[in-house]
Amino acid sequence: MTEDFKKRLLIVEGDDDKFAIAQLMSKYTPWSDNKEEAPVKIQVCGSVSFILRKHFIPTTLKSRDVETLGVIIDADENCCGRWETLRRLCIQAFPLLPSEFPSNGLCVDNEEGKRLGIWIMPDNRSRGMIETFMTYLIPAGGDDVWRHAQRSFDEACSLGAKCRTTHKDKANIFTWLAWQYPPGQSLGRAIVQNIFDCKSETALLFVEWFKRLYDLPDLPTSA
Repeated sequence: MTEDFKKRLLIVEGDDDKFAIAQLMSKYTPWSDNKEEAPVKIQVCGSVSFILRKHFIPTTLKSRDVETLGVIIDADENCCGRWETLRRLCIQAFPLLPSEFPSNGLCVDNEEGKRLGIWIMPDNRSRGMIETFMTYLIPAGGDDVWRHAQRSFDEACSLGAKCRTTHKDKANIFTWLAWQYPPGQSLGRAIVQNIFDCKSETALLFVEWFKRLYDLPDLPTSA
């Protein structure tokens, strides 16, 4: 394991987040599937509540083994409220945090030489989750099928489907993925299969934030 790997840490909610982010970034920066050789260590925390525990992020920021900490978290229903909570957790180590969350993601250094980055899914301003982010990567040619997937959710609910409204974006994107080729891929595998448009405006904004946070190089150009 390289020293850079040990000192660059990203915390995410779930395995889907971890794999999708790694596959997206592999299209723009050298990234090994071998976790020991990847440029950033990704830690799956299991839930928002775990990440937002009182001492988890402050303790991680104090660790000598972490120089750059990235946090990717779902906005769910309240992006501003999510930022207020995160700001309270990080303000002691980073006293100059802005009161308003940056639309292009947070990336800030402190006097101790540590760096903190935060991205609130899907786009740092809207309600939603990583599945919402992925809807922004649906290719333009897939619009009609995407709209049909959305109508299907509403119809299924009218027929008694038990999916909660808060999970609508999750149900919609996986319904849409079920109709692609190959069908039923996970978010990360769909990126590998080029089902998503990883050059969309939202994808590129995320990629630039990620590369800036961890100071990652571009992929080498072909000769």
